[in-house]
Order: sequence, then C-alpha cells, then structure tokens
Amino acid sequence: MEEAIAALGELSIGLVILGGIVTTGIYCIYIEELVYLYRNWPVKFFLLKLGCLSIFPIVGSCFFLNLLIPRATEYTTNTVVLCLPAPLVLFFWVVIGYASKERHLLERLEDKLIPLRGPPCCWFCLCCPKLPFSKQRFKVVKVCIYQFFLTPVILFIIATVCSKYGVFKELKFVPDNAAPYLVGLNFASFFIGVYGLVIFMKTTSKLLSGFHIHGKFLSLQLQFILVRFHFFTFDTLGRLGFFPCHPPVSSLMTALYIRSALLLGEGFILSVVGRFFFLHAPPPHFVSVVDTNHPINQNA
Repeated sequence: MEEAIAALGELSIGLVILGGIVTTGIYCIYIEELVYLYRNWPVKFFLLKLGCLSIFPIVGSCFFLNLLIPRATEYTTNTVVLCLPAPLVLFFWVVIGYASKERHLLERLEDKLIPLRGPPCCWFCLCCPKLPFSKQRFKVVKVCIYQFFLTPVILFIIATVCSKYGVFKELKFVPDNAAPYLVGLNFASFFIGVYGLVIFMKTTSKLLSGFHIHGKFLSLQLQFILVRFHFFTFDTLGRLGFFPCHPPVSSLMTALYIRSALLLGEGFILSVVGRFFFLHAPPPHFVSVVDTNHPINQNA
C-alpha cells in the first residue's frame, strides 16, 4: 500500500476503496449467476457456464490485489494471462452442448458454408471466400481453438526455463534472446485462436437461435482482448517513461497500477454485460436429456 501511495498519492487510497467495492460487486454478480444457472440449467451447462463466468471474479481479484500490493503484479499478471483463454474454450464446449452432441452438430452443418471472414485480421480476411463445411475443416477449427489455451501454458513454461538459463529477458528483442520468438508465437496463437472462435460462432449461431450465443461470446471475447491490449499498451508506455516517476516507484510501476484500476472497472462493466446474456432460462424447445427431441436434430 505504501508503494501505491508513493505512485499516486492520496488518489491511491480512493482507488483501493473503490476497487474493493467494484470487486465485491463482481463477486455478488457471480453468486447471483451461480444460483440462477443451478436452478435453471442442467448440471453440465451449469458447470461449463460457471467456468466461463469465473474469469470475471478471478481477473477482478488479481487486479484488486495489484492495487493493494503493486509488487505482486508479476504473479497476478501471469495468473491472468494463463486463465484468460480458458473461458473461451469452455464456451466452445457450451455451444457444442447446445447441439446435444458434437456428432449431431456436424450432421446439421454438412450442407452449410464456413464464412472465413472474421477478426482480428478483417483486412486480411476481406477477400476470403465461404467454403463448404467438412469434418476435416472442423478439425482444423478445433485445433485453432484448443491451441489458444495450450500455447500460453507451454510458452510460460519455456520462458521460465529460459530465464533460469539466462536466455530470456522480457522485452529485450535481440537475436540471442528468446523474448522476440516467444512474443511472436504468443501473438500468432492469439490471432489464430480468436479467428477460429469467431469462425465457429458464425457457423453455428444461426442453427442455435434462442441461446444468445453472440452476446455471451462477445462479453468473454471483449474481456480477453481488452486485458491483452492494456497489458501491451501500459507495459510499453511504462517502460518508455510515459508515466510519472517518484523514486523508488518507477514509471512502469505507476503504469501497472493505473492499468489495474482501469481493467478492474472494465471487468465490472463486462461482468454486468455477461450477466445480461447468460442469465436466461433454456429456450422452450431445448431438451437436454432426449437427444431426438433436441432442436438441432430436428429436420429443418
């Protein structure tokens, strides 16, 4: 807390108090979601959706801890980076669950087209055509999505090992340092993962009307993108000395403190958005027990 006061003065005390209120609000929303989903959805969807929504209290707790103990930023940042892709992968399973089984979803998609236009490289994908759906193409999409979660974990392990042997120094982009290669792989994983998820959601959302897929995915996707964007922006500006420096508090520490406060507020807003889309009872035509009555398996 003393470091925080040194960085922003008395303003830091107000931010900590406000951050505590916001974090409490995020947990209250999460508890409400927990109760509602438990009462209205089958256990499978209750657990999966709870896993998706857990990113908001987890990330909120990490950023609030940063406000209290700025020196804990390194550990909380690693926690957030490793946890961020998980809700998006879980939501991929949720969407497949809406179709009862993956086999049923594939059968209904056989005569559909896969739209290849999508973020994050819309300018690059502008001329991409729509391809006929096939099981092989679906496997490629699955690989793109699953690597989204696995790649950050693998890169974190590699970075930890390399740092112990002195071949990894963060943001030191020289040929004999592992940082530029790991950062490049991380960015590639980010673009491929987001692209695969967007393509999957576009392909399946029309078949699964009534489940608010776009809104749910948007709240989770925005949380991921905003956190990664702010991580990169504030880290860069802090290292360049853009923010005030009050020794022993560096410009970087001030940047990280402001970043935590900003992301905590944005996380609360997105948790409210997520609550709006996730707190819906199953559509009247949704049956999770008898597969033959499931809407995705009925003839169009």
